[in-house]
Amino acid sequence: ADALKAMLSSNAEVIRDGKNCEVPGNEVVPGDLVVIKLGDRIPADVRMIDVSNLACQEAALTGESLPIDKVTQALPAAIPEQVPLGDRKN
Repeated sequence: ADALKAMLSSNAEVIRDGKNCEVPGNEVVPGDLVVIKLGDRIPADVRMIDVSNLACQEAALTGESLPIDKVTQALPAAIPEQVPLGDRKN
């Protein structure tokens, strides 16, 4: 868990109450829209709602050596939390 915390972004650009603002990564809360740009680290466990040609390097989480393409579709499972981390493409 400490290794994952060390990889998290120290700051995050979010849309909160309709306004863009920068907050510490540990202050991202449910309901924030996180704005992610090229080279950014993902500050939290987020659900993608709009992506364009997005791939994420997940080697530290899954061991996968290649970037993983991300999509906005919901996980195809009755209980999404039971889908293995490496199979979560959203």
